[in-house]
Amino acid sequence: MIGTITALLISYWFYKSAEATGKNPLSSAIVGFLSYLIPGVVWTFAVTPGLRDAVEHNPGTLSGLFVNYAYILVGVACAVGVKFMHFKRAES
Repeated sequence: MIGTITALLISYWFYKSAEATGKNPLSSAIVGFLSYLIPGVVWTFAVTPGLRDAVEHNPGTLSGLFVNYAYILVGVACAVGVKFMHFKRAES
């Protein structure tokens, strides 16, 4: 649920930024959504299983919470990076 809300907020952020800069808002919103979704899915399938295995040996710690929601942090970090590259102003 938190991941879905985050994806919608990132899409809205890209949409509004595109409106402000004169770019196509719909394609920018899609770029924002995918820049969050793809790294999050890759993280979930590639990294999370190994982290969960490590957490099983020490249950009840805060690291269990990190393992469950780390994909959100990874997706947001990638989306922020893509946003600054996508909306970078051309130097005159």
